[in-house]
Amino acid sequence: MQCRALDEKKYRCANDAAAAEYCDAHRVMPPQTGESNLTASASRWRGFWSKFGASPRNIPDGGKYPVPKWLNALPTSQIIQHLQTHPDAMTRWMAAFVLRKRRATEAFDALWQTRQTDPIRFVRQQAAVALGKIGAPAVYAPLVEGLYHDRDPGVREACVIALGNLGNRAAVDEIARALEHEENVFVRWDCIVALGQLGDARVENLLARLQAQEIVQALRDACRDARAEIRQRATRA
Repeated sequence: MQCRALDEKKYRCANDAAAAEYCDAHRVMPPQTGESNLTASASRWRGFWSKFGASPRNIPDGGKYPVPKWLNALPTSQIIQHLQTHPDAMTRWMAAFVLRKRRATEAFDALWQTRQTDPIRFVRQQAAVALGKIGAPAVYAPLVEGLYHDRDPGVREACVIALGNLGNRAAVDEIARALEHEENVFVRWDCIVALGQLGDARVENLLARLQAQEIVQALRDACRDARAEIRQRATRA
């Protein structure tokens, strides 16, 4: 099994994890005393995405699509095979959709590989959505990788929306970094919305700076709303 962590460039670690989920270099290591998540280097955050427990989060999913009965009736193992090998892109998309609705944790690696390598953007996008619906902490890594590196802004949007919906502040640092490097307006907007959802006051300064500097009114408004949401969450805590 390939390691389920990210390397310092936010790509999937290439090391073999044998029967475990993580290689020796990415087993859980807590941060040094006094270090902030926003400044700690990847080398000090080994196992970053593995340390938040194993209980999946139940993400609501109202998505509907008339999947053919023959496909929907297949066991998950065969759905995964179609996802990985079927020559028709629409069938691969529907396979990802079925895995999404089943919240199939056994499809994690296949969905990650599809999100990385499928040549069709809407298949990669559906794989990202499916990973988010699984809801387990391990899905942060493929979603962060996609947010940083996927060539299509629609896939990057799907990744950051999923990270915001997952609700774990572990994603805040990565979304904030991606926001500062992202050029697509729609992805930037979704990053800002996700930061508001996650409610971490550490990014208020970043959002305030962007609100003052952005030339796009929709992004300034998103920063204002995200800051308000963060403050509201703080008062309810």
